[in-house]
Amino acid sequence: MKFVQKKCVYPKSELEKGIEGTPIIQFIVQRNGIITDIRLYKSSDNILFDNEAIRIVKLLPKWIPGECKGEKVATVYYLPIRFRLK
Repeated sequence: MKFVQKKCVYPKSELEKGIEGTPIIQFIVQRNGIITDIRLYKSSDNILFDNEAIRIVKLLPKWIPGECKGEKVATVYYLPIRFRLK
């Protein structure tokens, strides 16, 4: 989450309007830890937030893959990215 917070750019126009949103991004962490098949699972109803969330997930470094019975397996993951004003 620190990586997401560091890389996230709150769309300026939405910041000025006081708009918030939470898109949910779906992706697969492959057996080698590489993230693939990135897609918007649930829209925030704001294209700017949705696009920024996808951009951030595309930047993510390798993850530790899931395991089942001691074997590394591809795992579907859902990541909500919250655009909230303080």
